[in-house]
Amino acid sequence: MQYKVLKWLSYASCMIMLLVSFNGVVVTRTGSGLECGREFPLCHGKFVPGTTIGSLIEYTHRLTAGIAGLLALITLIAFLVWARKRRDFQIYAAIMAFFVIVQAIMGALAVVFSQSPPIMALHFGFALIAFASALVLALSVRRAGSLERYQAPPAEHRVSKRTRNLTIFSAAFTYAVVYTGALVSHTELAKMSVVLHIASAVLLLFVLMVGHMAIRNYGHIRDIRKLGIIVVVLMIALPLSGVLNLVALGSEYYMFAPMLHTLITDFLFAFLCFLSIRTWELSRIPAGEEASASVKKTAQA
Repeated sequence: MQYKVLKWLSYASCMIMLLVSFNGVVVTRTGSGLECGREFPLCHGKFVPGTTIGSLIEYTHRLTAGIAGLLALITLIAFLVWARKRRDFQIYAAIMAFFVIVQAIMGALAVVFSQSPPIMALHFGFALIAFASALVLALSVRRAGSLERYQAPPAEHRVSKRTRNLTIFSAAFTYAVVYTGALVSHTELAKMSVVLHIASAVLLLFVLMVGHMAIRNYGHIRDIRKLGIIVVVLMIALPLSGVLNLVALGSEYYMFAPMLHTLITDFLFAFLCFLSIRTWELSRIPAGEEASASVKKTAQA
């Protein structure tokens, strides 16, 4: 019963964080960020917003962000109480709650006080981490199937440190590229745009390498193979959605294209984070003589 409750809490947290990201895109695209004035949490002095579309959009974003923060705290408390044997679950829930609350505070400060473009880009970056930690939590709980202690995988599932390091670097580099993209969207600097295109091309190369290694070298590990396929598909789709975003300017798909781009970006970073965690776990498996010594030591104990 407790496992099912925690599992569905993690699913709900993941979905609400994705909704917050979508609402953020709508607010940015429609320019509704200050439609409620420089007041928080009120909207022109009222708890219920006015009848203008802009104020409804901004107020909806505030409402979903508030729900996300409350749900993240409930989820964290539930995992601290019911998942005491799984420190990893508790860490993921804590990271999620921390970044959900921080990005909500930054959003409120951006309304009351003017914020610089780097800070506004960081606001999006924190939301990205919050969603990634929520997805990692949901996938980890689903994969575990229970709240028992973590069981070490078999020796044949060992992953090389090179694969682990490349995967972790790719996840970190993805965050850097996404932050640069958010900064470009707030500053519209041509020089930064050139840097972004070069960085995106390098990122494509790294992620394809990670996917190739996961699929070819570790095809016998089911979840690693699946994660490799997912990140490759998402990485290929990301630049295509970026092109669609440019083509859709001024068309009826003006709102749909950036939402699709955000969806792909969020999931790419989140799955790279989860793949990084899995490769880190599997890289810790003793190899060769170390594994034999570990088995003997366990037998003697």
